[in-house]
Amino acid sequence: MDWKLTKSLYILVFLIINLALIFMLYNKQQESVQKIENKPDVLEETDIDISGIPEHEPMELSVLSGEIEDFEDVEEIDEEDIEKMDDAHSIIVEYSEGDQAPKMNRQSLEQYKAESIYRGENYEYDEVMSTENRMIFNQQFEDYPIFNHESARLVFRGEGTEAEAYEQAHLTNLRENSYSTPTAVRDPKEGIIDLYQRDRISEEAVIENARLGYYIILNDGEQVMLRPKWEFRISDQGVEKTIYMDAISATEDIIESE
Repeated sequence: MDWKLTKSLYILVFLIINLALIFMLYNKQQESVQKIENKPDVLEETDIDISGIPEHEPMELSVLSGEIEDFEDVEEIDEEDIEKMDDAHSIIVEYSEGDQAPKMNRQSLEQYKAESIYRGENYEYDEVMSTENRMIFNQQFEDYPIFNHESARLVFRGEGTEAEAYEQAHLTNLRENSYSTPTAVRDPKEGIIDLYQRDRISEEAVIENARLGYYIILNDGEQVMLRPKWEFRISDQGVEKTIYMDAISATEDIIESE
């Protein structure tokens, strides 16, 4: 047997296989590029109304870490207001007759939280999730809301003209996670295309609103982790949906809220 010839054949076969793999990888990359370039056509071929989506501004965000505030360590908080359960991570204040309770309207509550609520300046009104009897203010991080979580909310409740009670929780020491690096935020239109291609919305959906913020993905009772998310408010065939999609990765789960 001619070992030199055999060795040369092995090398040749190995090179051919490598070239084939490189060619396949190149084609796959080209398909991905073509898919991205063709994305606007996907929406143009449907009746999906994306007029409610704001103009995308390129930016980078990171995964965040933080802690849930322990109100027992806060001097400004009355101990009677701390909810005595397993921890002191929330406070509940119920207004009694004669108390100066705020009116159940946005203007009155905005003024009240600024003057009377611990870290009240950290919360912003949530027009999407608030109702007539339940007015919600989300905690913010660098002007972005923290969505849909009781650990970062101020909620006023009341069935009349005045608030009957409020509940507050607060996140502290919010910072970029040490294992995360700033990543480009996806265009929200890409998220809508993903929803349509995964059959989560129909071709007649109306995207009423899209806003960027953070969503708590890990909560062990004291420590939290948050990911950047797009919140989409969607009307689809008579059904109102609120859907959260990851803003920096296409592989994360889609979260749908009632």
